[in-house]
Amino acid sequence: MYQYNGRVSYSEVDSNLNLTYFDLVNYMQDCSCFHSDDVGVGVHYLAPQNMGWFVTAYEIHVNRMPKYMERIVVKTYPYQVKGMLARRMYTIYSEDGELLVYADSLWILMDLLNSRPARLTPKIIEAYPDDPDRPKIDFSREKLRYNGEGKQVGTFVVGEFHLDTNSHMNNSYYIDVTRRFLPTEDFSTIIVNYKKAALLFDELQVYLVELEQGYQVVLKKDDEIYTIVEYK
Repeated sequence: MYQYNGRVSYSEVDSNLNLTYFDLVNYMQDCSCFHSDDVGVGVHYLAPQNMGWFVTAYEIHVNRMPKYMERIVVKTYPYQVKGMLARRMYTIYSEDGELLVYADSLWILMDLLNSRPARLTPKIIEAYPDDPDRPKIDFSREKLRYNGEGKQVGTFVVGEFHLDTNSHMNNSYYIDVTRRFLPTEDFSTIIVNYKKAALLFDELQVYLVELEQGYQVVLKKDDEIYTIVEYK
């Protein structure tokens, strides 16, 4: 387990003084990066080898969004670190121990020069031992499907400020973008499946599907699916 303490700033909240979903994902992503660099297998280790981690799925459950000025504790637990993949669980607690958010994620290590998966090195595997104290939380790990029946509700163009160090749109922006097309924000679960990375100036079509419970938002380009997000 790895953890760091934070405090929700004014620049991270919405009009109701709740942490934005964009910054929520960034807290989890930052926790992963801090952890990896602190154990010696982060950006400074991967970049010279032309490798990088790509997230392929998130499952996020929100009991309550942290609020402005609230002190929080962000924790991450890597597990099933083998082959070319790794999973990470996250929890976010209030200062007094209230579980605010819990999430699961799936990551793949990529060879950036050849745009293909790379095998984990022994150093990476040794840096992420399985934690026996990892919380016992059941996740659906649902693989999302788009049935083609969505209605196009808008378009979105990737700008420079959306990019991460891999020159792809940062994973936190996919939630930030798709959430804006929801008819209502009455949800507590977000499931994201990343299919293809969006690049600078990509123009993506946004499709909305009403589910029995919640909504599905799909980002497409030329009939190719880039991301599917479900809000429930």
